[in-house]
Amino acid sequence: MVARAISGLIGLFMLYSALGWILDPTTAAAGLAMVLVEGPGDTTLGMNTQIGDFTSFFFTAGLMACIGAYRNEHVWLYATISLLGSAALFRTYAGLVHGADYLTMAIYAEIIMSALLVLSVYLMKKADS
Repeated sequence: MVARAISGLIGLFMLYSALGWILDPTTAAAGLAMVLVEGPGDTTLGMNTQIGDFTSFFFTAGLMACIGAYRNEHVWLYATISLLGSAALFRTYAGLVHGADYLTMAIYAEIIMSALLVLSVYLMKKADS
């Protein structure tokens, strides 16, 4: 039951973030220390990429975690673990290799949520055996 609650709450949080990108992308971008950008030649292609990619990231992460919680099946959680864990990894990479400022709160949140989902996987597996 705890595993389902953890993964379900994380999933709902991710879906809420996706909804923010759908309804108010300017505020959602600001929450990640970004502004919506234009593309080359004063097009809005950069904005399209930001909205499309970030919405799909949060939607997929949230959906997979919620399905895992609802079905009580740990295999659904691996997609969310992969998305969140790799986001933390590549945010760190951006700082180390490219000199980007570290968005430490996001990195910490992604690591903590990934760890909680790994715990959920463990608890779901343990309950199955």
